[in-house]
Amino acid sequence: MTRIHAICLAKNEGDVIAETLQFASNFCHKIYVFDTGSIDDTWQQVQKAANNVVVPFRQESVPFSDGLRAQVFNAVRDNFTIGDWLYILDADEFLAKDPCQAIRIAEQEDAQQINTIQYNFHFTDVDWQRYQKGLESRETPITQRRRYYRFTNIEQRLFKIDADLTWPEQSNAGNPHGYMAPKGQKKLKKCSYKIPNCHYQYRDPEQIQLWLKRRRSARDVNPHNFIHYLSLDTDMRWDRYIAPSKELNYYNNVGIFQIRLDERIAIFKERFSTRDFFRFDFLPH
Repeated sequence: MTRIHAICLAKNEGDVIAETLQFASNFCHKIYVFDTGSIDDTWQQVQKAANNVVVPFRQESVPFSDGLRAQVFNAVRDNFTIGDWLYILDADEFLAKDPCQAIRIAEQEDAQQINTIQYNFHFTDVDWQRYQKGLESRETPITQRRRYYRFTNIEQRLFKIDADLTWPEQSNAGNPHGYMAPKGQKKLKKCSYKIPNCHYQYRDPEQIQLWLKRRRSARDVNPHNFIHYLSLDTDMRWDRYIAPSKELNYYNNVGIFQIRLDERIAIFKERFSTRDFFRFDFLPH
């Protein structure tokens, strides 16, 4: 039986972390959660969710780096078996398809890595109007509150465990914020199938403002963190993240997504000549 071990970093995700853990528990064998210094009730929510699947790994106020996930991986590696899969779980994401299907395809192809197609959901002008009228409530699941999305990129998310899989904790000149994913002694073969992934990064005004502060503090510690959010160095207004609904796609929670041609062209232009352009296999299917 395929076992999936998830590693989740969380900070100030108290409004969504319980939903995330409950959803991921449907297909994960273990979920190790590292709270990196929340000032809301994230850690309390994680402890409340603790069971034979959800493991509160640690709470420690530390600056963000990709190497923090590596710390968890190396600490619990003895719990993995060769052939298991490692899942990088963000605290605000929900896979739109069963990952076990992707794992079956990956194993047929002798692949060691499965990527996700990232669809970013936004707080829009429509949502802002509802919020001002008092029609928004965190009691409603986030997958029902935020419906407008756009395709953003491809992310590395699942890795097959074998003896050669390593995850360095240290940073260096080539990776100044740490290694964002595990490494094999040879290049990891990617599965041809990519899992659609719903990312709820912008949920409501209070959460967005906390998110901005978290990103800004991470950049203050290390300017190499979140280099795609350079505007945080000068602008911390949450309301500039209100997105025009007419420029986005609407999701009916049925697992079917749209990627418009203008989105593909815009992302190609945005990513061209950047450091991660050549890892961006951006024509998903």
